[in-house]
Amino acid sequence: MKVIENVKSKALWPTVTFTFKVNNINNEQITNKCLEREKQGLGFRFDPIQGGGWQSNKDLLDSEFSDLKKSILVGANEILSQIYVDQASIRMINSWANISRKNQYTMPHVHEEASWSCVYYVTPTYDANLYFKDPRLLEHMDKSHHNLKQPYANMIRKRPFRAGEAILFPSWLEHGVVTNMTDDIRISIACNFLIEG
Repeated sequence: MKVIENVKSKALWPTVTFTFKVNNINNEQITNKCLEREKQGLGFRFDPIQGGGWQSNKDLLDSEFSDLKKSILVGANEILSQIYVDQASIRMINSWANISRKNQYTMPHVHEEASWSCVYYVTPTYDANLYFKDPRLLEHMDKSHHNLKQPYANMIRKRPFRAGEAILFPSWLEHGVVTNMTDDIRISIACNFLIEG
């Protein structure tokens, strides 16, 4: 007779993110227009102590880049409609561009008053990758995870993204961007979605 039997496992409270590629978008044109908006002061600069960088006003996709807005909306609806009831509506509530240069970064933050957030990469991320913080507040109480066969970290650094790729994640998931150590300008467009019944 076996000592134990009928062992079953279940992953509790998984946090899902989705990545996808957006096709037929002119990223060079978006880059030029974002840089022009920055030059015209249509946004604000973060204090260097907060990481530096520039962020546009939060109505970006309402005033420009309608093809990109349509593609992101189609993508988000296609993905999220699989996990929400049929009556739920999925709508974009705001959007903005982010520009970071050498030695600039984005501090950890969440997107309040939204359900899901999306980041579209106009340029490659190079070494300035997006990262997520472990949402389990008490994880630090058990250091045994360092001895796991597949250890995990308190922060998960996403792989570099190429221009045209996007990631969709829950807005409550704390995230940031590591320091851009290259001379390349890093441009992304972020947007938030609200799910309502």
